[in-house]
Amino acid sequence: MKSEVIFTGTELILGQSLNTNAQYLQQTLAALGIDLYYQVTVGDNKGRLVEAILQASARADLVIIGGGLGPTEDDLSRDALAGALGLPLQENPQARVITERFFKARGVEMPLNNLRQTMVPPGGMVLDNPIGTAPGLALEHKEKIYILVPGPPAEFKTMIDGQVVPLLKKRLGPGVSVIKSRVLKLCGIGESKVDETLGLLLGSANPTLAPTAKFMDVHLRITAKASGDLEADRLIDQMDHRVRELLGEYIYGQDEETLPEVVGRLLEAKKLTVATAETCSGGYLSHLITSCPQGAGCFKLALVADLPGLEEILNLKSAPGQNQAECLSVAIRVKSSADIGIAIAGEGGGLYPGNRDGITIATSLAGQVLSKKANLWGGGADLRQRVVKVCLVLLWNTLKAYKPS
Repeated sequence: MKSEVIFTGTELILGQSLNTNAQYLQQTLAALGIDLYYQVTVGDNKGRLVEAILQASARADLVIIGGGLGPTEDDLSRDALAGALGLPLQENPQARVITERFFKARGVEMPLNNLRQTMVPPGGMVLDNPIGTAPGLALEHKEKIYILVPGPPAEFKTMIDGQVVPLLKKRLGPGVSVIKSRVLKLCGIGESKVDETLGLLLGSANPTLAPTAKFMDVHLRITAKASGDLEADRLIDQMDHRVRELLGEYIYGQDEETLPEVVGRLLEAKKLTVATAETCSGGYLSHLITSCPQGAGCFKLALVADLPGLEEILNLKSAPGQNQAECLSVAIRVKSSADIGIAIAGEGGGLYPGNRDGITIATSLAGQVLSKKANLWGGGADLRQRVVKVCLVLLWNTLKAYKPS
């Protein structure tokens, strides 16, 4: 089955609201094995919405419209669907019960404009909305299926899970295929190098393999379509193995895992404690390390100051030509009695990361000091995030290489 999704709302077009419903619906359709080739966002304009519905009808078997089911004049999904299909709208008793129920439960008189939410084309099936005033709608017309779902995320997700998914499963019948994905997360390597290394694997048809550049990461999405979960998992595992043979040293996690979580688990597994000394990063490195229980449990000390302040606290005195981050990483490790010292030092020694070419990071562990100059771009908060990400990558590599005695 081919599907197309239309989201309505001028607030989405203007970027005033984040469309969290889109990802949720995409994942739901994929889990059902339903192909989604197009997703369209349309403002609150009936003519353009009718055009979008007609366009979707020409290339999809299933058209889902999210939003536009409220009681106001700019809620146009019902009217647009009826207009696109040449059908009238009429009051539906079941829809009226759902709409009135919301107000009766709260002891509030229903405004007359809410009667707009009770209008349904002939043959339409009303979908219950247990937490809102807007009933949903499912309509089969000329071998096409149209589904209208309210836009507020809580109502949207409740109706998708409780009404739409069972309806689609029944419509699809037994033996339907599934679409499953796994995302491998890489750091310390660029997208172009990943593309070059993977070569012909990127041309695989099933499973597919697609790289996406993220914030200082590369994500590799493996997607398989199969007759069931076990077969899909087998196809994904095979591709996963081939990718790891080529790029395993750069893969830190998969799916929802984050680099700070992975670092925290490594610290816990290797029974190591950590301390940080930060200029120009505002304590952001310490924040990320302690953002998961494992990292927080291994954390001993954080110092955040300008370079003169850190040197005074740690009883250091810089000499010309010294690597300040290396000195700080050793000193904070000794001061805290931690196993690992990590330091970020910016040229000029201030707390604001203004000089993108003068930031150095270092780790000190078991008598070995590793440092790296961060050649980055951007400024302010963006640069702070970038330099901390480079620091976490260096820490991750340090921990991987460490063999407890």
